Amino acid sequence: MSADLLGVLQAINQESMRGMKPTDLCFGTVAQPEPNIRILLEGTMQPIPTAAIVLCDSVRARQVVCTDSNGDSVIVPLSTALTAGERVVMLRCAQGQRFVVLSRA
Repeated sequence: MSADLLGVLQAINQESMRGMKPTDLCFGTVAQPEPNIRILLEGTMQPIPTAAIVLCDSVRARQVVCTDSNGDSVIVPLSTALTAGERVVMLRCAQGQRFVVLSRA
């Protein structure tokens, strides 16, 4: 009897977790670049609020300053910022309250 009850409780828990979707992989298109970035969620084309978007370093403009053999400083770009029209890969978190932009698609 208790084994059956345990099985039922585990099944209910699994269904509940599937319904919550703690994280989910999704895609989007950049509608407006930083600083007030807007990304349209693929499938719904609903804009994601700027406050809900978290950008990884791989999609931010990054550069380093190096010194060449002459002693001059040279700026070397490591990555560029997102531009309008680019597709991105995102991780949807907290039941769609937060979207982490992982990389370009």
